[in-house]
Order: sequence, then structure tokens, then C-alpha cells
Amino acid sequence: MSQQPQGQEVVGSPNMSMRAKGLTPYEVMRSAPDNLTNTQDDHCEITPKYPVYYFFYGTLTAPATLQRIIDLSEEPVMRKAKVLGYTLAKWGDYPALIDGESGQEVDGYAYLAQTKEEAQKLAYYETNAYTEAHCLIYFDEEPIQVSGKTFVYAGDAKALLEQRFDRKLWLHQTGGKLV
Repeated sequence: MSQQPQGQEVVGSPNMSMRAKGLTPYEVMRSAPDNLTNTQDDHCEITPKYPVYYFFYGTLTAPATLQRIIDLSEEPVMRKAKVLGYTLAKWGDYPALIDGESGQEVDGYAYLAQTKEEAQKLAYYETNAYTEAHCLIYFDEEPIQVSGKTFVYAGDAKALLEQRFDRKLWLHQTGGKLV
């Protein structure tokens, strides 16, 4: 049985009952009492403690890619994982995580980021097209469920679902950088 990483909490049944009510993962996090999230208003972020799990569903699921992006000396250990309440849409050639129906699953992998610097490298790689979001990550083995982070599409999710691709917006979001 694996040890739970320091700074990570296994999410308990109150959040599971909220998910059963059809709330998105973001709404579950926002509905937690202020003393759990340390938020004063809608614009505050939960201060991350490291290590923290990041959920990946696209190019970062390849260990060699992740190793290159965060400058690791060897391939990272990744765990098969999933998130609920999300779906994937295509953003050009790339998958984009967007809000989905309650209970919808997106499969991927999770990596335990050790430092703020690793997290910053991940955010730089994802460009302004994606924003970091808090999520619940589910595993097949202990710990079964942890609070973590992922990258969700920062643009118009409806446009993605309708397969409308705005090249000018893409250039602005990525700064013309090919990832």
C-alpha cells in the first residue's frame, strides 16, 4: 500500500455527496467552508502545498515529454488516474479539458509535482490557452482520491464543442509558440 504524500489530503465523503448532487469539481471546491480553502472571495486561490498531484490527459501523459518539460534527470513516475465531471474537446490538434456532465470521466495520468518550480514549468508549457484548476483525482489504488490540479481550457468551450477554431485567438493565447 502506498504512503499518502505529505501535504495531500484524501477527500472525504462530504465532497462525494456534493458530486452526487451534480456539482462540477470547481463547484465542489468552491462550496467547501472558507476555513478549508482559505478563500476570502471568488478571486483568491488555494495556496498549494508541495508535493501536489497534477492530472494530465494529453501530451504530458508521455513520461519522456514530462521529463523534458520539467527538466528531470530520469523519467517521472506517473499513476493511471481519472477526473470526474469533465470531458475532452479538440483545440486544433490538442485535447482540451472542459466542464462535462456530472459523472463523466476523463482518463489520464497523474504526476506528483515536487516543487513550485516544476508547477511553473508545467504552466509555461501549457501556455495561456489553459488555466490551472483544482480538481479531485481518482486512482485505482491507495490513496484512492486526492485533491490536485489540472489544466483546463481557458477559452470558449462552446466554440470547441462546435468545432470552431479561431486561429487569431490561438496565436494570441500561445504567443505563436508551437508546443
